[in-house]
Amino acid sequence: MIHQIQTKMGTVKLPCMEPVLVPIEKVQANNYNPNNVSSDNMRLLLQSILDNGFCFPVVTIYDDLMDKYVIIDGFHRYQIFRDYLGAKEIPVVVLQHDMKKRMAATVQFNRARGVHQVELMGDLVQALVEQGAGDEEIARHLGMDPEEVYRLKQVTGIAALFKNQTYSRSWEVQEVPDDL
Repeated sequence: MIHQIQTKMGTVKLPCMEPVLVPIEKVQANNYNPNNVSSDNMRLLLQSILDNGFCFPVVTIYDDLMDKYVIIDGFHRYQIFRDYLGAKEIPVVVLQHDMKKRMAATVQFNRARGVHQVELMGDLVQALVEQGAGDEEIARHLGMDPEEVYRLKQVTGIAALFKNQTYSRSWEVQEVPDDL
């Protein structure tokens, strides 16, 4: 049964309602994805999966000739499951797309995720501080380094966010060696 829902713009299929657990060795990358993820974001993705579970199945097509599920979206989730977690199975959804539609879908999924706005991230950091989260905890769970958390706290301009910070003098005088 294909799940779907009626919207004001017509019928929308719901493949997210039909995940299938498949052997991870039957899943493979496509050969056209232009997306690249930094090592920092890969660590964040791993942390997200550890904190929240595997919430988004890998989007695939099934290739009868290869007897493989070819990834349309979710390569990095697959990579985390395979390489970092050593999972033997992975949840996928299977679309019925030809190559043109698969390639378009890959780019759509990648580009539709958007980017984070600095002011909104600052507000989020502020809210986490108000909930009692420390800088290290915020940095680890949001995939930031402590300096980035500090800068986002500055963006909000609220002195209360810095109440537990240790301050140093704004600059220090150092001796310059004579041989320079």
